[in-house]
Order: sequence, then structure tokens, then C-alpha cells
Amino acid sequence: MVHEFSSEAAKSPTAVAPSGALPLWVLGNRSAGRGRAFRIGCRLESWFASRGCPAEFFWPESREELKKLAVKASAGGQRRLVVLGGDGTLLDVVNQIQGLGIELGLVPAGDANDVAAAIGLPRDPLAAAELLLEWNARPIDLIRVRTAEGHGRVYVGAGGAGLDAEAARLAAGRFRWLPGVWRYLAAALVAFGRSERFEVRLEFEEDNWRGSVFLVAVANAPAYGAGIRIAPEARLDDGWLDVALAEDLNWKQVLRALPSLARSGDTNGLNLRRFRARRVRIETVFPIAFHGDGEPLGSTPLDAEVLPGALRMVSAPPRP
Repeated sequence: MVHEFSSEAAKSPTAVAPSGALPLWVLGNRSAGRGRAFRIGCRLESWFASRGCPAEFFWPESREELKKLAVKASAGGQRRLVVLGGDGTLLDVVNQIQGLGIELGLVPAGDANDVAAAIGLPRDPLAAAELLLEWNARPIDLIRVRTAEGHGRVYVGAGGAGLDAEAARLAAGRFRWLPGVWRYLAAALVAFGRSERFEVRLEFEEDNWRGSVFLVAVANAPAYGAGIRIAPEARLDDGWLDVALAEDLNWKQVLRALPSLARSGDTNGLNLRRFRARRVRIETVFPIAFHGDGEPLGSTPLDAEVLPGALRMVSAPPRP
């Protein structure tokens, strides 16, 4: 079991911020992780101070206020921001500062934390905060989509249309009280009962694909939905999109496949096609909702493309 501040992390040698370290703006989401982010933040303020790291904490009352604070930070010359929350909080901040030369740190405190896992951050918030003291940021890719409504947004981890978009909507609403991956599993099962296949046409740079599917996922990271590994080979810094399609599905396949997708990405007999591309256009006969990192972005038809190295984020040191 992972605690908010594990005893093992507390016993380990702690880093100290180098002299003259730049101050951090920490943008927190009070409701992330059902209040977990706020509980962590209250402890982190004194923890940063004890490490000689100047940090100012902000607790916006709404998503709009969060976005305004991110813009204010960039306008004021702030070059280091820390997001204290989950994938949705990170998504809002990234869309405000992308392209402005600001580097981001992340203390994972949501229910899913799929982006944190993809960049190798420890699940324990204190261990993740230790990495912020050294502030070794590296470039990662983003995915930019332009939807039928004309909206242009970016996201970090994974998104899609069809069954998974409906599951993301249910996970953020009806099943919000469930922890972690159980929220998405319950939402996915209910969404499957409501979903029907839809005709889709995918246009890649040099090829096209047409067929009937339950979902189309466009991923930059291996997992979404608190660990559902829809694209296990995806990497945040490889300059590629990973596109996954689920064709024929039935109840037995879904019940058998979801646990194995969560563990390893093994399809376990699920008819799942996977592609790699720099960009893709998704066209459907009628508009289908599309989400990114669990948040609704718009509907099809839409264009998605990878933005290589578009954001610098603090991450865990590369493994040997």
C-alpha cells in the first residue's frame, strides 16, 4: 500500500535544493484524488522550506482560476511550475503554458496518475517531490488535436473516441467515488453495455484504414484510466503516436481482456489493432466524442499529430 508520505521515503537520504535555486510556483487542485492533493500540499509547504527550496503554493477555487494562474506565472517570468494533482490538472496547465518555455514538475496526487507513471515518477508524493529539488527536466512529446468544433488542444498521455471516451465520462461522474483503476473498469463495463460499433476512416501519412470499431485510442503514453495499458509500446519521447483500435467485442472478451490490459497490455484474445504514425485524421459517419487524458476535448472529425519535444518535464533518471 502506498501512503501519502511513506515511512520508507521519509527514512531515505533527502536531497537539498542547490544554493540559489529558482523559486517554485506550486499549482494545486484541492479536489484531486478526492482531497488527497490538498492533504499532501499542506505537508509539502514545510517540507520544501526544510530543504531550502523556496516554493509558493496556490489553491485555485476553479479550473478557470487554475488556468489564469498558469498564464500569470508565464507572464511574470516564472520558468518553473509544479502541478500538484492528477492528469486532468496537468492537462489544464499544459494547455496554458505550452510553447512558452516553462518547465513543469509534477507531484502525482490524482486517482489515475498515468502521466506520472509514464515519466517514471514514484507513486509516493514525497519521493516525487525529491526529484524537484534537483530539477532535471527533459523534453517529452505532446499530442495536438483539432476537433470538428475548431478547437485546438494538446494532451500528454492518451485519449480516444468511442467506448473509452464514454468510459472516461462515466469515470469522472457516476463512478468518481471508486479508487484508481476500479473506477475505469466499472465505467468501461457500463460504457460497453451502452456502446455500439461505428464506422471510422483513419488517414495516416502514407496509408488509410477503414472499418467498424468500438473505440479509437491515440496515445503518447502506455496507459490511461489508471493503468489500462492500451498502447504498451508507447513512449513520451519517441516522436510517434500510438493508435489502437478495438473491433469486434463481446462481454466475455471485455471481462477477460480488461484485467490483462491493466497488468501488462496483453490483449488476451481481444481483437485490437495497433498502428504508429506521426499524425492521423479520424473521420466518422456521425460525430463521436473524443477525450484526452480523461477530459472531453471535442468531437470527430479531428486531426491529431505528435509535437516532438514540445514540453520539458522533471522525470526520474533514466534506468541503466
